[in-house]
Amino acid sequence: MTKKIPGQSEQVHHWETQIKMVLEATGISIWTFDIPTNKITISDNLESVFGLDKDHYHHTYQTILNCIHSQDRELVNRTYQKVIEDGEAFEIEFRVVLADGSIRWLASKGAVRKDLSGVPLQICGVSMDITKRKQIEHQRIKEAIKKSEERFKIVALATNDVLRDWDLLTNQVWWNQSVQSLFGYTSEELYLDVNWWREKIHPDDRQRINSDLRAVIDSNKQFWSNEYRFLRRDGTYAYIFDRGYIVQDQTNKPVRMIGFMMDMTDRKRAEAELQRQNLRSQLFANITLKIRQSLQIEDILQTSVTEVQKLLQADRVLILQLNGNGSFLAVKEAVVPGLPVVLGQKINDPCFSENYIQQYSQGRISAISDIEKAEIQPCHVEFLQQFAVKANLVVPIFRQNQFWGLLVAHQCLHTRQWTNWEIGLLRQLADQIAIALAQSLILEQETKQRQELARSNEELQQFAFIASHDLQEPLRKIKTFAERLQVTCGEFLSEQGRDYLQRMQNAALRMETLIEGLLTLSRVTTRAQPYVAVNLTQIAQEVLSDLEVSIQQTRGQIEIGELPIIQGDPLQMRQLLQNLIGNALKFHRPNQPPVIKIYGQFFNNDIDDLSVGNTYYQIIVEDNGIGFPEKYLDRIFNVFQRLHSRSEYEGTGIGLAICRKITERHHGTITAKSQPGQGAKFIITLPINSHL
Repeated sequence: MTKKIPGQSEQVHHWETQIKMVLEATGISIWTFDIPTNKITISDNLESVFGLDKDHYHHTYQTILNCIHSQDRELVNRTYQKVIEDGEAFEIEFRVVLADGSIRWLASKGAVRKDLSGVPLQICGVSMDITKRKQIEHQRIKEAIKKSEERFKIVALATNDVLRDWDLLTNQVWWNQSVQSLFGYTSEELYLDVNWWREKIHPDDRQRINSDLRAVIDSNKQFWSNEYRFLRRDGTYAYIFDRGYIVQDQTNKPVRMIGFMMDMTDRKRAEAELQRQNLRSQLFANITLKIRQSLQIEDILQTSVTEVQKLLQADRVLILQLNGNGSFLAVKEAVVPGLPVVLGQKINDPCFSENYIQQYSQGRISAISDIEKAEIQPCHVEFLQQFAVKANLVVPIFRQNQFWGLLVAHQCLHTRQWTNWEIGLLRQLADQIAIALAQSLILEQETKQRQELARSNEELQQFAFIASHDLQEPLRKIKTFAERLQVTCGEFLSEQGRDYLQRMQNAALRMETLIEGLLTLSRVTTRAQPYVAVNLTQIAQEVLSDLEVSIQQTRGQIEIGELPIIQGDPLQMRQLLQNLIGNALKFHRPNQPPVIKIYGQFFNNDIDDLSVGNTYYQIIVEDNGIGFPEKYLDRIFNVFQRLHSRSEYEGTGIGLAICRKITERHHGTITAKSQPGQGAKFIITLPINSHL
């Protein structure tokens, strides 16, 4: 028996039946969009999905588009147009609305078919009903949102920050409880409109914040942060650091903004305080530097008022100096333009009695925040108003514990509550000014002393001129006639007459020696020579040559050690060594030859009266003579000071004074060590490189 083979039509029908079963089982529908005719051919199950009439096998593109959810319609249309233009495959999800109002989600995929010339003919695709999957996802999202909102509420209750949930579509704002606790507003005063928040931003910050926030929202960014000042209920402003997270819908459209407002007032206050402390330290450093570098009191006072006016942002800062009649003189001023100028005016307030001066002299500080409400006399208020003063801060200035004047800060454009920091600043600055005034007074006194010294030196020069001419001329006549009298009449004089004549000659010789000594002392500075390199060893040897007779008469022994080459006046160095060696020869012990040692050594500078940064050398002249008590150490270097009578030792008492003047001119010092009967050691300390 022969088996019957099914025909081709039966096979096709069989395959169509199987394909239909597969499509129904998987929920997939097939469709074709004929571009030239604008017709869409769809499978049976797709009609039920779209809710279309099954009697129509062909539907227009617009018919299908009308079934799509209004919020997704533009997305679908834009996608299909792009497929036709670019010829690329697509994949998209969208919603359709049935006749009963129910909504289904579809996932659609497809591609374009073109003719041989590349013209698009059809879009073929498949669609799948994903409503159940979307419902599951939606349920998960709802649960996640619920959990997120629960967490958000917990965070809103737990945090001290202000939380703000701003609906960008309705401009309604939700606040947590912190907006009341931090800023002091009651629930009745709290409005949910976004304008309530905007109005509380400081006017100087409002435009900046609104512009910056709008720019972030329009640029589709998700994070925003900024700082501004926010008005509290009590009228003060809090410094806020605000952070925002912008929530977008599935079309990337901003719909909400979650904000976190952190109160940074305490931190800002601490930063401002630190900045003020730094500015105050810088101010004091500048003034202290001026005091150290220069004692020009005018510069110091002007710097004080200028820097304080900037630091305090005061309208005017004054320094008033007290006059003898109880009035004040405005000696320095820093003032903002447009206000009355007080500088140079004599301040004579009829209400400022001696009682006020007495209080300020005892350290009184006056801080008035509003002169019209302060407990001061009306005439004093009227006096201050002529300078546009509304608030003032007054601190006394002292010079060497005497009331000198006032340091004054004025606020003229508005009243001002002076802080303890500001009061302390002016008080410390007044102390610095007091130091500058005291040093300026010392400088003034030293200037007068230098002027007096210069005048005294000039008189000394005049005396030296007189001594060298007017005094020596009659002295020479006395010596000349005494010598002639001794030659011509000596044999006719009695014993007493010859004694008188000898005494007269000795007195004339002492007078001549005294005049020469005074001239030498005055010429240390008046006829000083420029500094050159001086070989002290050579100078010492020349001095010994000059004193050869005295050395032989006393049978003295002189030892010269190593001596340096220094910068100095060679004539004065010679005079210095000659005086010291001559004294050592003169003040030797009876019946014992003098032994004199002259040597030098480098000196480590560690005393205050010598310049720092120079190399010093000590020249020592040591003898075995009669010595002296060290209690007379200061006395022996003064003019005309003697420890022995002329009958014991000849001399004028000027030699050591000349030695001290020479060492001082060379920026050095001279001293001595001695004990009676044990000799003396004179120590001269000189810089190697001295300068005029």
